[in-house]
Amino acid sequence: MTNRTLTALAIRIAGIFLLTKIFDHFGSYFFSIYSAAIMAKFDELLKEPTNKFYFTGTFLTIANIVVSLFLFIKADWISKKLIKSDKEIVTELNPKSLTKIILLTVGIIWLAISIYLFPDFIKCCVEMISKLNGNENTKLPDFPLAKYVLKIILGLLLIFRIEKISNWIVKKI
Repeated sequence: MTNRTLTALAIRIAGIFLLTKIFDHFGSYFFSIYSAAIMAKFDELLKEPTNKFYFTGTFLTIANIVVSLFLFIKADWISKKLIKSDKEIVTELNPKSLTKIILLTVGIIWLAISIYLFPDFIKCCVEMISKLNGNENTKLPDFPLAKYVLKIILGLLLIFRIEKISNWIVKKI
């Protein structure tokens, strides 16, 4: 297995994670439409127009589908753009290679989870912008924004600086 093949595999797994997020969002979106349809005074209670509410949910569902299919179908192309030199992965088990495997796995999992949570991140940003624009009725979602950004940064750092980090860890051992 080469590093390009492993990257393509990780990108496909991230696409599958995002595809499962579609079902979560899809269910809550249609439940909210059903709840809105049974409420008699929904227009009076809701301060924002209902068209914006339906457009945001529909847009996020379509964006989930498009991004997950793109990641799943174009994983080889993305890995060719990310990985310039294709090297064979050596599987000898020593402290240095074991730390590389652990750090790389953690980095890939964190990036896959961040891709999975990308629609929630977009929704949080939309709500935050709405709140900053003076909409008093907007409630900020319970989304750990700092943790999300930190995991993306650390995941990329672990993947792209794996050699220096593993050398430092082996030296400390």
